[in-house]
Amino acid sequence: MKLLLINPNTSPFVTDMVAAAARTVIAPDVELTAVTGTYGPPIVSGRSEDALAAVEAMRLALEHAPGHDAVVLAISFDSGLQALRERLDIPVVGMTEAAMLTAMAVADRFALITFGYHARGIYVELARRYGLDARMSTVLSLPQLSDEQIRDPARVFPALRNLIEEVVRKDQAEAIILSGAIFANICGDIAPLVSVPVLNGVREAVGIAQSLVRLNLKKPLSGSYRLPEPKPVKWPFDVIERAYQSPS
Repeated sequence: MKLLLINPNTSPFVTDMVAAAARTVIAPDVELTAVTGTYGPPIVSGRSEDALAAVEAMRLALEHAPGHDAVVLAISFDSGLQALRERLDIPVVGMTEAAMLTAMAVADRFALITFGYHARGIYVELARRYGLDARMSTVLSLPQLSDEQIRDPARVFPALRNLIEEVVRKDQAEAIILSGAIFANICGDIAPLVSVPVLNGVREAVGIAQSLVRLNLKKPLSGSYRLPEPKPVKWPFDVIERAYQSPS
């Protein structure tokens, strides 16, 4: 089995983080390929950047997915997830959807903790899109992290621990999702310090992807995920790059 791990952020160190987390749960017969975005921001943190990441995820998938059995989308906004499921004929699993589904298997209510207040509404909308908002108690956020904290999220352990215990106490959350690809490797370290299960989504997505491959479900031939009719497509990357660098 071959899994493709896509990080449409343009930061290779994030790819290293999510790949390391993924390798802790892959079966011995699974080969992992991890790829990093070339176009877009280093760390996706808002709606316009999410849109750019969705396009980059599509580009990476079309370039690298041939020969693989499933795709794991290792970006916490699940950027481009539905589009990839339409375009590809192999399973595609988003890390935040996987985290939410897994949280519901171990808890009645889960909460989500992220960083950067710009992102909160996006996660609320994701839960609603997946039909899981009734089981999500709240979304809390740390302030925007420094570059040093992003590269070494263990620096925010005390703040994360305080937020987790706060949401457990006030909102009766029974599982916590640390949402953000940079948190992929710290769940195991912080879990012993808090009173509820802690998830991130990368390992959960890899586990689900392996299960889907083994189930060998067919590609839908009808509905919104059926393969669309071919047509010519043009995309002016240079225009988007200029608009992103100098917004009007």
